[in-house]
Amino acid sequence: MVKMRKKSQMEIIGLVIIVILIALGMLFMAQFALKGDPKKKIFVRKGLAYSTMGALMKTDILCKDYGLSSKIDTKYLAIGEKLVDDCAGSFADTSRSTFMCDNQHSCVFLGETVADLLNQTLGKWNKHYEFKSNLVYGTKVILLVNVTDSSGKGCPGERDTSGLFPFNTPSGIVENVLYVCD
Repeated sequence: MVKMRKKSQMEIIGLVIIVILIALGMLFMAQFALKGDPKKKIFVRKGLAYSTMGALMKTDILCKDYGLSSKIDTKYLAIGEKLVDDCAGSFADTSRSTFMCDNQHSCVFLGETVADLLNQTLGKWNKHYEFKSNLVYGTKVILLVNVTDSSGKGCPGERDTSGLFPFNTPSGIVENVLYVCD
């Protein structure tokens, strides 16, 4: 009978040790699972910024140009070509704007359109972002469009970039960049 008790006690001690080892293993697993890899996050944000910017620059936007006549001229304009080019060429003189989409100067229309598109994508995914379009000629840099997320903060801290998406225009080089942060 004493041998049976010792054997039972040894089995119970063995089960307790197994339970302790399993609990420790789960703690280590939880620690590593909850600890995110910052390099992976950076890679994902950079990829998201680059692909979003590439898609944005290739997007055709419906432009209802009211012009001087009573007839509305409806056309599709590529953001990365026509609108950026027109905005760069006419930012200082609103009367020189070739396109008056929705009765707005091309720079204003471009900013509102980019803001709407980014809010429908990155905004819905709870990503903070900042889009900038600068005209560079000579040593001068002029901000054409600056769009931040709906919080208005943009990306003041750690952020990842799409890199520059430059366009050569008659007015100079237009550098477009998108920053994405968490």
